[in-house]
Amino acid sequence: MTLHFATWPPEALAGIFLMLGAITGCVANLWATALTVTPPQRLPGGNGTDSQSFPAELTARRNRFLGKRIGLRGIVVGLFTGLLFAAYVLSAVRLQCQEVPEVRPDDLWKSVRIIFHLILISLLVAATLTDLRKYTIPDQITLGGLLVGILVATLSGQLQIEHVWVDWNQEVPGMRGPYIPDWLDANRHWHGFAWSVAGALVGAGLTWFVRGMSGVILGRESIGSGDITFMAMIGSFVGWQPAVVVFVLAPICGIVCTVPLRLVTKKAYLPYGPFLAAATIVVLFSWKWVWQWSRLVFGHPQSLALLGGVAAGGFIVLLLILRIWHARFGEPGPPEIRFDD
Repeated sequence: MTLHFATWPPEALAGIFLMLGAITGCVANLWATALTVTPPQRLPGGNGTDSQSFPAELTARRNRFLGKRIGLRGIVVGLFTGLLFAAYVLSAVRLQCQEVPEVRPDDLWKSVRIIFHLILISLLVAATLTDLRKYTIPDQITLGGLLVGILVATLSGQLQIEHVWVDWNQEVPGMRGPYIPDWLDANRHWHGFAWSVAGALVGAGLTWFVRGMSGVILGRESIGSGDITFMAMIGSFVGWQPAVVVFVLAPICGIVCTVPLRLVTKKAYLPYGPFLAAATIVVLFSWKWVWQWSRLVFGHPQSLALLGGVAAGGFIVLLLILRIWHARFGEPGPPEIRFDD
């Protein structure tokens, strides 16, 4: 077999990436668990932070906590991630869900781009687990992922699902295609750097804006600083246009998923990170079709402003739902982590 996944039998693709995803999901679960377990505290007179400086009961509770997370939860997360890996690879290869007319990477880089996105999916899974568990997305995930996204995009020069600038409004059918700056093809590595950094900046900037808006509507920020770096990481993997679409879809995912997640998790307060992750998954699986109906917007500043207004409106609706919920059931207390829950 070659690395060009289009030549692989569908059964082989599904089987290999199901197993790879299951392993990756288990590792992501262990990583998320390690990031959310309260670290050992030095006791007065102790000489370190090893288990000997803990009461035996606390150590036992910690071990029970880790055991639960490694057990059933790890299996569920691994199975889910495996199915997600297999579905995405088959969608990218067979349905060509990432293919757009103006982006034509070499066959090898098409397969590498799939692996690039699987790395992103792994980070999304880990971030969702930590956010649901501890209401935070650690810098080890977001900043580490951001550096990986920018570095790999720059070194390859062919991993984008959309160029840093394309104007389909200048297309003349039968005569010429969309306007694409000439320097992009001649400077692929600089272009890789440009679209990745632009995606990070747009993702972070939009999330920073809605964080401030939530402070006005709810009287407190409902989006943490980790969500800002989380969106920066997502943008570094997909570019600024997909990052805008993720920003638009996230409130919709929030409206759809809020009640079911509350019923499943029994939590009074839900973080925003899982909704950003869900919107990113939707974009990865549907970019070919999303771009088809939205590409004129991204070459037209007025339409982009309208799109931002729609996204802001959806987010306001979500915040109002949260405010009504809090008024009905009370404000959630501060999140806390326990070994025995």
